[in-house]
Amino acid sequence: MANTINRITGNEAASIGASRTSQQSKQDASLNTANPQSEGGDEVQITNTAAKLAALGQSLSASSPVDDARVARISQALADGSYGISARQIATGLMQSEDALRQIGL
Repeated sequence: MANTINRITGNEAASIGASRTSQQSKQDASLNTANPQSEGGDEVQITNTAAKLAALGQSLSASSPVDDARVARISQALADGSYGISARQIATGLMQSEDALRQIGL
C-alpha cells in the first residue's frame, strides 16, 4: 500500500522531497559563497561619519546624561507658572542641529 502525501503517492513523494532537499542545499551553498566567513587578516574600515559618531557616542557616555540643577530650575518654573517658551530659541536650536548634522554628512 502506498502512502499519500499532499495527493502524491509512492515514489513521486520521495523524488519531490529529494528535489526540495537538493534545492535547499544549492541555496545554502550560494549563501555561503556570497557571504564567506572571513579568515584572520581582513581589515574593516569605517567611514568618517561613522568614526565621528562613534567618538561622539564615547564623549556622551562619559558625561552625565542629566543636569540635575537645570531639571530642578525648570521644574520649579513650571510649578510656579514662570516658565517661558521662546519660539526664537527653539528655532535657533533646530537650525544649529541641522547645521551640525550637515557638517557630518547626514
